[in-house]
Amino acid sequence: MKTRTLGLMLVGACGAVASVAMADEIDRRWDRSALKDMSRESLKEIRQNAAPSGAFGDRATILAIVYDMMTNTFANQGFFLGNCSHLMEDISFGNGLYGPSYTGTRVLRGVQYSYDLRGGTASWDHRLAFYLPADVNFAGFSGDNSGMINPNATPYYTLTITGFDTNICPGFSTTSALVTLPSEVTLPANTLGLVLDQAFVEPGTPGTAPLTSTNLFQTNLTTSRVNFIIGTSSNANFLDANPGAPGIQPVTGPQTEAFLSAPEINPASVGYTHPQYARDRNFSATYTGQSLVNSGAGAPFPNQNERQYIANAKSQALVFRLWGGVESPAAPAAQSLNGGGGVLPDGISQIAGTLTPSSPFKWYKFNVATDINYANVKFLDIDTEGSSAPVSFAIFASDSSVYDEAESRGSGPDTPPSQDGNNAFQISYGVARRPGFGNGEQYSGQEGVLAAGEYYLLVAPAGAGFGDGFATNASTASDIAYSLNFNGNPGALAAGPAVSPALPSGGDLGILLGGPQVATNLAVRARGVGWVRFGLTNPIPTIGAVDQRDGSTPLSDVEYLDITQPGSSIVGEWNFALYNFNGLLANGTSISKAGGGFNGNNGGGDGPFGCGGSFAQLSYGVQGSRGFAPLDAGHTTLGRPLNNQNGSSLASDEYYLAITMGTTLFASDRWGARSTRGSSLAASITIDSDNRGPSVNCPADFNGDFGVDDVDFVIFAKAYNNLTDLVGDLNADTLTEDGDFSIFATAYDTLVCP
Repeated sequence: MKTRTLGLMLVGACGAVASVAMADEIDRRWDRSALKDMSRESLKEIRQNAAPSGAFGDRATILAIVYDMMTNTFANQGFFLGNCSHLMEDISFGNGLYGPSYTGTRVLRGVQYSYDLRGGTASWDHRLAFYLPADVNFAGFSGDNSGMINPNATPYYTLTITGFDTNICPGFSTTSALVTLPSEVTLPANTLGLVLDQAFVEPGTPGTAPLTSTNLFQTNLTTSRVNFIIGTSSNANFLDANPGAPGIQPVTGPQTEAFLSAPEINPASVGYTHPQYARDRNFSATYTGQSLVNSGAGAPFPNQNERQYIANAKSQALVFRLWGGVESPAAPAAQSLNGGGGVLPDGISQIAGTLTPSSPFKWYKFNVATDINYANVKFLDIDTEGSSAPVSFAIFASDSSVYDEAESRGSGPDTPPSQDGNNAFQISYGVARRPGFGNGEQYSGQEGVLAAGEYYLLVAPAGAGFGDGFATNASTASDIAYSLNFNGNPGALAAGPAVSPALPSGGDLGILLGGPQVATNLAVRARGVGWVRFGLTNPIPTIGAVDQRDGSTPLSDVEYLDITQPGSSIVGEWNFALYNFNGLLANGTSISKAGGGFNGNNGGGDGPFGCGGSFAQLSYGVQGSRGFAPLDAGHTTLGRPLNNQNGSSLASDEYYLAITMGTTLFASDRWGARSTRGSSLAASITIDSDNRGPSVNCPADFNGDFGVDDVDFVIFAKAYNNLTDLVGDLNADTLTEDGDFSIFATAYDTLVCP
């Protein structure tokens, strides 16, 4: 049986118990009102951030932080249950947003989950026990006031996870990496769901031990509050109405399950079997069930409200994930884009078509013979520029899994592109970097590598969802004329020269002027790279230079350059790389050596209360250590000293600083910085050097030696070539153009400054 890997993890064999160590943290959260998509670093390996798998069911999770497909952002806020360490929720494999679900045999291979910590650093273990649906009744297995789980039932599978990272900022949540099961679990054919009973337990509790009021985690709840993230506050839930949600009828008292499942409450019908979950409010290790008539305020049972309800209105859960495999569906009928030799041709091509209410999506397929990556100097850009309305698309692997989804970062009304679906969509693989279209982002290989093989491409209106199994929920109320555009060299065509990075407002510092210069509040978007440009007009070191006017007066030495980031968001895991004017890594050693976390470079600054991200820094020169970058508010640990750890020398040049978060992905040429981190944060960059700049009376003397000679000509020529470069802006109009050339030519003819 040919199988495909899907995003849904479960645990063990029937009745088995396993214990594994928790893998590294994937992402931290900071703004619950506008959370962005998670990191795509392992997207093509473990599918951790794609849309939920259609064949497993599109909820198929504990309701977690929800994802709104219409805006491509985490628009709805998660909520917590406070001091509660024991929760139960159904996991449905039923129909969801993307169409019919798979009903055959499933092989389960792993799990990914999320939790929140507030307060201290007490330890705990995390137990996940899965029951067959027939063993659970939320109304009480034997009637009112009885436990919800069959007392004679054995969990289908139990997994205990140990070794948690408790160094998490208060009020933040963390998502685990992929936790691979000790062995595969094959579910019976046509199993349509499971029920997850998950508990934080006191550390060291054996996985085989029954849960009790003493081994459930509660001893340190007042100082270390561990929370499950299970829902959305964007809609009504039982006993916690949200009447402000437009178009949604608030829940004002006990309601029937049919009411809570109605389209008015849950118009998306996101693949769940029940709108309720269970919480063990008194740490009894038992969920007390109640019938609908006894589950409201004033019910006679002491554990009332252990049966809870939630509706999740047009959203889907991403944080608790099960992973496994199912039999692949048949490939869709698709128009081939291959040319001679059965592969995608080199160059630029355009495919036009129309999406209609009766045919709201279109399939294409293509083959690439070699990996599209840096090593092969290959690239492939795909976009929907020129379409009559925003049109999205997704790339599917031949096994039917979603390989990548396009992002709305092309031309459009939003500047800069906000990825909210209003701009044209694009995908870019391989080497950097090519001009953007209109006000869209440059094509810089943001999606990384496209491996050799066959792919399917699905075009659909903006807002459509894409799921494993060649699945989509695309629809449109009117005709949309679309243009699908390709540009690449998957064959023998050589890649053209790269263009320099586009800079944000405030990202060009011009010439370093002998002291700290700061670029503030630079937005670095999710999976994006921020850039700052500056001119170092003297090599490091420059020692013993003299005034050209008299040939003897000593000038100040140039001995160091430090790049730090005080004032940046302190929850980011920041990284830097320095590229020169030609797009090469400066000195070949310019990747930041400060910071901790993802690069494994311990010793960087930490986040608030000793539990957050790390700053990056670069340091060059021959001068003695400049000490440490100052602590930001909330920092408790200094970073590494600024003692030239990135090299003793640095050439005179114009430089581009790449600012990213997460794992370092810095190619050595073509300004090849790429980020996989799903964080949108602000950076402030301080560049400090004893570089000499021009004097007021001699602005064309870029290196400050009181002469305008060939060294200055080389500096000006680079800036003149860039047009928008502040280094050569001699007439203060924010451009380096013909007016500046005239000023420079006059000074160059004079040679010596006044």
